[in-house]
Order: sequence, then C-alpha cells, then structure tokens
Amino acid sequence: MKINITKKEYKSLLDILSIADWILNAHKIGDDPETEEYGKLEQKFNSYAEDMGYDNLVTYDTKLKKFFPTKEFEETSKFREFIDEFENATFWDELLRRLVERDLIKQEGGVKNVMNMNFRERLEKEEPLEKMYATEFEANGLDNIRI
Repeated sequence: MKINITKKEYKSLLDILSIADWILNAHKIGDDPETEEYGKLEQKFNSYAEDMGYDNLVTYDTKLKKFFPTKEFEETSKFREFIDEFENATFWDELLRRLVERDLIKQEGGVKNVMNMNFRERLEKEEPLEKMYATEFEANGLDNIRI
C-alpha cells in the first residue's frame, strides 16, 4: 500500500507522533518492549523528513542510529501545548477522583462497604463530594491543599 500525504499533513503527522511518543514513553526509563513497534513506526516516518522538506525539524544521530526532533521542532510545534493541556486536565480530574474516593471510603466506613454499593448508590454519594471539590478547585486551585 502506498499513502500519499501533503507536506502540511506530514508536519501534522510529526506532531501526532510526538504526542504519542510522549504518552508512551515520558515516564519510562529505558526502552520498553511493549512500545517498541510504535517507536519503529515513528522512526520510519521521521526518516522521510528530508524528503518532505523538513530536515530542519528532524535530525539523525549517527551514534545512536535514531532520528530525533530538532530544537526548532520543539520550539515551533504545537505538540507541547496539546500535551500540557491534556496533562493539566488530567491532573485536576485525577485529583478530584482520588479525593472523592478517599472521602467516600472514610464516610462509608471502609473500602469493603463502598465496593458493596450498587452503581447508582455510589454515584449518588459521590456526586456531592465531586461538586464540593470541583467548586473548590475552580475557586482556589491548589491554594487550600495542605498536608
């Protein structure tokens, strides 16, 4: 199969591949066999940068035998904005979810009691906690969070 894409589409593909690579590897040390096939695919598409007129955005390291984004790519691409937006939203959602879960467990006398609730009952008990935290975070961010 042959896929034809425009120069603009190729640039968008570089952004998408960078976002995917961040999700797959940002918090890992070393290579992960589970994501190896994705890395190979990214390398394959990065190898076309020069042909697509984007050798200013992707460079090849002869020692590591891999393609890497250039500083120019890092500075001009919007991929970091998308990642930052995603991580910010995820942070608030995850913080809210975990605090609600913690408080519900305390309120109901333990994990076992929460696990024994039916879905509707649990939602009804979580809803006021979710609203409380959502209102707090919208008004004050992290200002009132204390350990």
